[in-house]
Amino acid sequence: MALAMPGPGLWPLVLLSPALLYRALEGRRGWFAFRDGWLAGFAQWVVAAAWVVIVLHRHGHLWLPLSIVALFVMAALMGLGWAVAAWGVSMVPRSWQVAVLPLALCAFEQIQHLPPWIFPWNPAAAVLTSVPALLAPAPVLGTAGLSLLVYFAGAGAGAAIDPRRRRGGAVALVAVVLTFAMASLAAPPFRPSGPPVPVAAVQPNVPLEFRWDEDNLEDIETRVMRLSAEAAGAGARWIVWPESAVPRVLERDGTWRAGLERFTREHDVWLLVGSIGLGPDEGSYSNSVFSLSPAGLLPWRYDKTHLVPFGEYLPAAVRWLLPRALVREVGSFTPGASALPLPSPAGPAGVAVCYEVAYPSLYADEVARGASVLVTITNDGWYGDSAAPRQHMALAMLRAAENRRWLVRAANTGISAVIDPEGRVSARLGLDREGTVLASVQPGSGATPAARWGGVAAGLLVLAVVSAILAGVWTRRRMGGAG
Repeated sequence: MALAMPGPGLWPLVLLSPALLYRALEGRRGWFAFRDGWLAGFAQWVVAAAWVVIVLHRHGHLWLPLSIVALFVMAALMGLGWAVAAWGVSMVPRSWQVAVLPLALCAFEQIQHLPPWIFPWNPAAAVLTSVPALLAPAPVLGTAGLSLLVYFAGAGAGAAIDPRRRRGGAVALVAVVLTFAMASLAAPPFRPSGPPVPVAAVQPNVPLEFRWDEDNLEDIETRVMRLSAEAAGAGARWIVWPESAVPRVLERDGTWRAGLERFTREHDVWLLVGSIGLGPDEGSYSNSVFSLSPAGLLPWRYDKTHLVPFGEYLPAAVRWLLPRALVREVGSFTPGASALPLPSPAGPAGVAVCYEVAYPSLYADEVARGASVLVTITNDGWYGDSAAPRQHMALAMLRAAENRRWLVRAANTGISAVIDPEGRVSARLGLDREGTVLASVQPGSGATPAARWGGVAAGLLVLAVVSAILAGVWTRRRMGGAG
């Protein structure tokens, strides 16, 4: 599973994961099934999220052995989803397992959005971004539905090669093919609501250590402004900066704000800028995004709603243990209260900051509020040249496809890109490169079924799994434990 994810990108291997788990659980019951499922989930997350060590050790200055221990603790917690899924599968009749296993794995993928996990990273659907044509059903099925198809395909393949389960496996595989085809045909087309707008995503490629040194502030500012001027000269009407591209506080630094307003006026462009937003109380801050038009700074901002634990705030339960912040403002950020789109020359822009793009509900809410184009800004310099920036990029591709919207991704060190409404990359700039991504985006209208009903579908999926396991337990008891 980890090798199939973006990074290694060996996507066909995703079919082996549920297939092998299905076979490994044969004859297992109760604790033994729980243990085997947990081991599988633990191993998958240790490999797929190995970049956590880079974040904690290189940038968080945590002792290397403790960073590795932290990765293991995280993987152990994430592996609980697979453990409970495996336990549930072991409690139902064998003839049900080929259906219950993918349902359970996908259900716990949805539960990862909630505490104590709060980490909806690496859904099974992410592997499909290696072949964007496989995202065709996304506007109907959403990410949860695509993940379910992936898990069903793997479990079906595992059953199909077992002479005792061949019929059930064949039925599962046929169901996957038919569902994929029907959802692809039913997927609504992109509905343009205005003319194309030339856009540029700025990628200054500023290393984190360089950014933290105040003596480098002028150099950073000069680099970002030079790239922005080059983008404007190349015809861009809308310029998107990555998260906190210039470490200045826009609302507090009047000289800096006046300089940006002068730039937009002289070049007749719009700017989307990330900066620290000031709260109503002293010491209260937000990770915010601002929009500037040729008329100046607009009186609206977006405040990040899904904050990163240990990066943008410290949970109270562990604050005494980790007094050092992973970022300088850690512990002071407060989450935003609403997800309102920001004005842009391409219409209202739905905004996500950093790992918020992992939450389908955020963009769905913004599309419901009229977002005609999507933007995500980030600083993936934390992860180095690991799998994480590619995994992060895959999430943006999923969001574009399921919402049928153009999406602009600006990342400080890469990967910056413009993604079309079918999840295909229109233009991109790779890791550790300085430059801009130039393309045209077109505003869109209408909400897809995935955007409208994705949250309801996820809830029904979890309910269906719980009901199936309870019904399976009752059925096995009636059968005297056989089946």
